[in-house]
Amino acid sequence: MLGRHSLPLLLLVARVLQAHAAPAAEPLSAPIGAQPLPQALAAFGELSHLQLVYVSQITAGKTSNAVSPGSSIAQSLTKLLQGTGLSFLFLNERTVEIFERRESSSRNRMDLPAALQEVVVTATKRSEMLRTIPMSISVLSAADMQAAGIEDIGGVAAVTTGVEFDASSQFGPGILTNLAIRGISADKGDATTGIYVDDTPIQSANNTFGDVYPLTFDMGQVEVLRGPQGVLFGRNAEGGAIRFVTNEPSTTTTSLLYRAEFSATERGGLGYEAGAAGGAPIVEGRLGVRTSVWYRRDAGYVDRINPFTGAILDPNANHAGNLAMRLALAFEPNDALRIVPSVSYQSVKLHDTPNFYVDASTLATGSLENGKLLRQPSVDSFTLASIKVTQELRGANLTSITSFFDRAAMATVDSTNAAGVFYFGGFGNPLGPAFPTSYANAVPSLLTLHQIQWSEELRVASADSAARLTWLAGVFYLRRRENNFRDTYAIVAPTLPGILSDENDSSTEISAFGQARWSFTSRLSLGAGMRIGRFHNESYDQSGGFANTGAAPVAAASDHEHLPPTPRFDLTFQMDSQNFFYTALAKGFRSGGSNGLPTVTCPAGAYPTTFAPDSVWSFEIGAKNQLFDHRLQLNASVYDIRWNNIQESVDDACGNRFTTNSGAARSTGFDVDAEAVLTDRLRVSMAVGLVDVRYTRTVAESDGTVIVDRGTQVGGVPSVPAPWSGTVSARYQWPLEAGTVYVGIENIVHSHNPGPFSEWDPRNINYSPRLRADPATDMLNLHLGLHRSCAHIQFFVTNALNRLPLLQSIADSAGSSLIYAYTFRPRTMGVAGSCAF
Repeated sequence: MLGRHSLPLLLLVARVLQAHAAPAAEPLSAPIGAQPLPQALAAFGELSHLQLVYVSQITAGKTSNAVSPGSSIAQSLTKLLQGTGLSFLFLNERTVEIFERRESSSRNRMDLPAALQEVVVTATKRSEMLRTIPMSISVLSAADMQAAGIEDIGGVAAVTTGVEFDASSQFGPGILTNLAIRGISADKGDATTGIYVDDTPIQSANNTFGDVYPLTFDMGQVEVLRGPQGVLFGRNAEGGAIRFVTNEPSTTTTSLLYRAEFSATERGGLGYEAGAAGGAPIVEGRLGVRTSVWYRRDAGYVDRINPFTGAILDPNANHAGNLAMRLALAFEPNDALRIVPSVSYQSVKLHDTPNFYVDASTLATGSLENGKLLRQPSVDSFTLASIKVTQELRGANLTSITSFFDRAAMATVDSTNAAGVFYFGGFGNPLGPAFPTSYANAVPSLLTLHQIQWSEELRVASADSAARLTWLAGVFYLRRRENNFRDTYAIVAPTLPGILSDENDSSTEISAFGQARWSFTSRLSLGAGMRIGRFHNESYDQSGGFANTGAAPVAAASDHEHLPPTPRFDLTFQMDSQNFFYTALAKGFRSGGSNGLPTVTCPAGAYPTTFAPDSVWSFEIGAKNQLFDHRLQLNASVYDIRWNNIQESVDDACGNRFTTNSGAARSTGFDVDAEAVLTDRLRVSMAVGLVDVRYTRTVAESDGTVIVDRGTQVGGVPSVPAPWSGTVSARYQWPLEAGTVYVGIENIVHSHNPGPFSEWDPRNINYSPRLRADPATDMLNLHLGLHRSCAHIQFFVTNALNRLPLLQSIADSAGSSLIYAYTFRPRTMGVAGSCAF
């Protein structure tokens, strides 16, 4: 007999198989009308002769969809559960587990039963449980992100092991970013991490703005896929992919979310946010809508000063404003067809840079000063429109995603200090060539980016997830046009350009992909996949200005490229319903590109106009285990990645920066995610990872100049991954008569990368012995909250110990004494309130 404390966790609703039970592959023989979900599941069990296993609480208050006869068992159950926030998995041919998807639940996680909830992901382009997918994936649900105060990619990367996210502290308002997974970095060449909103890729080609990243309000969840994803996500997912999964509208369920926050940053300004999201059926079972709008103002904490007098000109200048809006409809004209058109808009505005002068600042007191002559604002916005169509066929499901992506960004970069070093030989200031003597020395760079992209993916997948053979196949098309414009001039002579460039790139990709899995037994299965394609790129660049001494006024290039085949193989062993083991071999790559035009005259042949693709092979072994009656979830993986023909950014003897292919590297490491319910009141989680990525051979030019050294860390220091990273969090709750109170603590730790680095070699083309990687860091966050009915109130302190490390410390040139850096947001205290129902 079950104990009274475990009964709510293990209460099952089951239909015992009859001796004459029909095979699960047979279609449903009779209709099931829309009705309370428990009754609908009972009817489904009778008709299908399947055993349905689930916790009874998850069906309470939910209504099923109507199901017509003739569809397969899997298609019928999918339709029946649509819009309920529930999903299912065949444990064997006769047993189906039904569970609650964390990403669709608006309740706080502490109100769930005292056991870990199942996590459903769409990383394989079909809904599957996280614990049965043979790859390393971290998932942040909406509740996870709300509890941790995660609003953007920086927060996602901070709590996810194996992910490195940083920005150039030397360049403008901090818009040139680098995102790497497992050490496969993107600060050189094109992107190595795929960025997706649902099924739409939104990463850009290599440019001065870096990629754009979605804000997380009203996101169902964020999925971080570690390791190459070449089969399903194609080029530029060489190190992995990050998917921002939106909440789709429902045709049967109404939901609302309101959120507001107010905060104060130590020695900084005030911040606030307000947002609302909601969805409801317009025509029950046929038409539904979901919409959201959200605005957030992040307080500034870096002062812009007069570099000659030290007077504060603009206190807390680096404040930012973020806006996100979305509208989506769901149209279900019949039980087999679902059409979801949606449009999203996002804008991120930075008033000024978060970077500061190290020597002018005092970190011990939190006094952070930026001495640039000019304010450096930026705005980066995009519109994403898509139509997703899913059609149930006999034995298969067809999906089409048509998307249009339009991104526009502009920024002002104060190039005064760099111009003094590289072009003017200084301004006469005894402090050095990077230091101006008056505001008349100012050299602004005006930057704009416009990216327009059309994409289409059409795929078909087997419908019966319990079949011995499951498969997926599709085609993908992308057409992207991108314009990068730069105008650099002396402020005293605005009509006389110093550097004027207008770069126009157009690329087209078409590829085909497929993936299949064969189950030898109910425990052992083999998966295999492949992607092939073709890529065409055209560039047309114009340049001018007195500093462009080596650039032709006009240059054009065209390149046709057969994309390298990207296979994937995996072998899985399901020891039982709680223990899953796998091994996987996969390939990923990113395409080559053009270096544009050199700005300074150099000997012929010294400046390559193009660079080639690079690629990785990854070998991974992993395990996913549920232990102690679902109270402990443990996911672990070990990997070995070989990176070949690496795209490396270097400077030639004349000061032109270009990308070339240099050498090979090896990345090894592991990651472990653990989450446990220690008692009915105490939950703890831990994530720890190791990344060690090094060049495996020395690459040098004919004159002996070294590009990279064997055994050194990959990545231009200081932009190198922390070898160790980890997050530990705990939450304790206790019930009150009117609700639940909880306290939470979270500590995020990154280690220092000791090198060695190629930049420390005097023979290296980028020799700079003063460069160091970021120091070891830790950030402590505290939470105190009350949850009652739909209302949730949380008091929080982020960076409670007020750690202010020097991050990405760098200068304009190897000998410059002007050092830039940025740091964590100082201690911030606030209160957030939300209501979801």
